[in-house]
Amino acid sequence: MNQKFFIYKTSVLKNEKLDLSFVPMMTRRKLSPIARITFALLNECYDGTDVNLVFASQFGELDRLESLISQYTADGEVSPISFGSSVHNASIGAFSLFKSIKNKYNAISASENSLSAGFLDAILETEKTLFVYVDTLPELSGAACLIGKEPQTDADEVELILSEKSLQANEYERFVKFLSKEASEFVAPYYAIRRVG
Repeated sequence: MNQKFFIYKTSVLKNEKLDLSFVPMMTRRKLSPIARITFALLNECYDGTDVNLVFASQFGELDRLESLISQYTADGEVSPISFGSSVHNASIGAFSLFKSIKNKYNAISASENSLSAGFLDAILETEKTLFVYVDTLPELSGAACLIGKEPQTDADEVELILSEKSLQANEYERFVKFLSKEASEFVAPYYAIRRVG
C-alpha cells in the first residue's frame, strides 16, 4: 500500500518564545502551555482554508488535570470551566473555534506512539488536513504540518508505505528531522513516510 500526498507547510517548536501576537491578550492569558504551543504551531501552517484538524499528544493537558485533582481533593468538587479546558481535545477545539474552522477534528493519544498514530490519522484523511503534535513531558515538544492530496508549488511529495523497519531514537526527534529535511524518511510502527524523488 503506497499512498502519495503532499506536505505544504511545516512548523517545529524551536524554543519557548512563541509568537501568539495574532491572539487577543484576554484570550492569550487563558491558554494553557499546551494550547499556547498548539496555537503557535498551527497558525504558522494554517492557510486560511477549511481544513480537517488532527491533534496528537501523549499527556495532553496534564497541568490542568493535576490542578483539577488538587481542587477536587481540597474542595470535593471541580469547576466545570476548568474541567472543560482539561479534556484531550481542548486545544484543537479552541483553535478551530478561534479560526472559525467548521470541518472535523480528531484528538489522538496512543502512549509513546501518539505522534505516529496522529500523523497516520492525518495522512488517511481525504481532505487537506492540519496536523499538530504537542507535549510538555519529558520536555516541551511540538511540530505541525499542513498536508493534502493535491500538488502545490513548493510542496514536498511524499508517500506512505508499509514498513517493519526497526526504530531508533524517539518519534519526535525523528519526525522533526523528517520535516526539516535532515532525513528522507520517517519510520513509525508499521509504516514509513518517505520523500518521492
